[in-house]
Amino acid sequence: MTTFRTVTIDRRRLLRSAGGLALAASLPRFAHAQNKTLIAATFPGTWNEADRDVIAPAFKQLTGAAVTQSIILGTDQVSRLIAAKGNKPPFDVAFFDAPQVIDAVREGLIVEYPIAQSPNYKDLLPTAQDKWGPKITMQVIGLGYNPDKVKTPPTSWNDLLDPKYKGRVGLTALNSQLGIAFLAEINRLKGGTDENFEPAFKFLKQLLPNVGAIGANLGAFATLWQQEQIDIAPYNFNFVQTLKAKDVPVEFTIPATGPVGWSTSLHIVAGAAEPELAVQYIDLHLAAATQEKLLKPPYDVIPTNAKVKLEGAITKSLAKSLDDVAKIRTINWEKINPQRGALIDRFNREIKL
Repeated sequence: MTTFRTVTIDRRRLLRSAGGLALAASLPRFAHAQNKTLIAATFPGTWNEADRDVIAPAFKQLTGAAVTQSIILGTDQVSRLIAAKGNKPPFDVAFFDAPQVIDAVREGLIVEYPIAQSPNYKDLLPTAQDKWGPKITMQVIGLGYNPDKVKTPPTSWNDLLDPKYKGRVGLTALNSQLGIAFLAEINRLKGGTDENFEPAFKFLKQLLPNVGAIGANLGAFATLWQQEQIDIAPYNFNFVQTLKAKDVPVEFTIPATGPVGWSTSLHIVAGAAEPELAVQYIDLHLAAATQEKLLKPPYDVIPTNAKVKLEGAITKSLAKSLDDVAKIRTINWEKINPQRGALIDRFNREIKL
């Protein structure tokens, strides 16, 4: 069920965000749009908190407009926008991972991004520039592990097969980007192709004796870590940092085969009620000052603005520079998207505890 929340600007929230208004003071002002409200989609979790506590206060001060958040996953955004075709769309700004962009373009749900109206667009890495909407971060997968239980950091996806982890490996269902990305990466490493996922499923069946739990969704997966029901598993860099901020014993490492991930981007919805505000809201996410703030805890968001210098957790386990970020291997979603339903069905049938 979609949750809507109107962002209010109160002292406690701004203090917690450590500078929503300070961020606004460092950015150029747009023409004010008092009494207007932008409706923007955002993902649950880290991005909901960042958009609420950092972006919304700065946007309010810069434009005079309020923001109502629609906290909703990318696949559900696509479904809602398709259902609303011919009528007023449910939000002005869409928040997608790479696979949903493909679907949204095919269905005519988003419009080309007006680069000329977005002053911070030019500062993005070339790999983050896209005519359908700028990429504001990368999601990268690797191995999460409990350092209290796993004393030597793993170096390979094959480490998941080690008998010493019997009953302590975690997986997520393929309805998550994490799950499908892990499947695609294992398939590549085991000799599969975008049309043949037999090697990946062979690996998963070999892994089953070690699997202690399968998270039905990312929320359930996080709970497994918080309750220490699993010790090692495929996981997202950003999600690991979120759990660490809650004092959950978890660390992140990239296997020797290198990082793999996907982009997350913002888009103007076709027929948006407030297209000009939508551009200003998106451009705020692109600013170096914004991305520098979101690079720090508790957000630890991987930046895409070339002016941002990497620091903190990202440099310890993922990338030393933005050149490294630009080299992160991506997944051929054009080939995988049409198969996703069948892959999910097969996983649910064959990978059971």
